[in-house]
Parts: sequence; structure tokens; C-alpha cells
Amino acid sequence: MRSTPVLRALVAALFSGGVLAATTTGAAATGAVTGDGPVLGTVTSPTALAVREAPTSHSAAVDRLAPGTRDRVRCAVEGQDVSGNPYWYWLEATGGWASAAWIDTHGRWVPDCPRPLPTGH
Repeated sequence: MRSTPVLRALVAALFSGGVLAATTTGAAATGAVTGDGPVLGTVTSPTALAVREAPTSHSAAVDRLAPGTRDRVRCAVEGQDVSGNPYWYWLEATGGWASAAWIDTHGRWVPDCPRPLPTGH
């Protein structure tokens, strides 16, 4: 199940002891996880992470990122399940897809990808 921005804000507030404030267009939390600006993701895999042409491990690799590498995460799409996580992120600098199972967005919400899906540079 994919969490929503509201659910993520609630969880973030719960764990940080923050205070929630409701608005007429949704919910916001102090220290909101949806903030402005680019979402930077960090590679958490124990070995080099393959960045793929499509959101599946069966797709050709377009790049490999070392653990700890950071890249801008543009959007998310549901794809092949990896370690219990079916979501894949489009990474800006590499121009490819990486499993969300191996990218830490540091609590930031990643928007859904528009259709048609992004493709390489």
C-alpha cells in the first residue's frame, strides 16, 4: 500500500512530537514532508544500484550508482515489486528508474509520474 502525503505528514508529526494543523485543502504538519524544492534521494543499497530504462529489474541498466550517491527524484510510479516495495523513482541526473526500495527520500513526498512516463535524456 502506498502512503499518501497526509498519512506521511501524520506519521512524521507523531514521531517528531510535532503539532498538526488542518487546512481547508488538506492537512499540513510542522516540519512538513511535502516541502518546496527538489526531492533529493540517497542510494541505500549495499552495492551499486542499477538505474533502469523502465521500472523493472528486467529492463536494461542505463547507469549504476554507488551507495550514498544523491540524485534528484522527479516522480514515482508503480512497477515491479522489489523487497516488498512496488514503487520506482525517476532519477533526474541519470535519466532512469531506480527501485524506491533502495532510495531514501528522507521523508519527502514524491509526486506520481505524469503520463506518458519519463524516458532517458
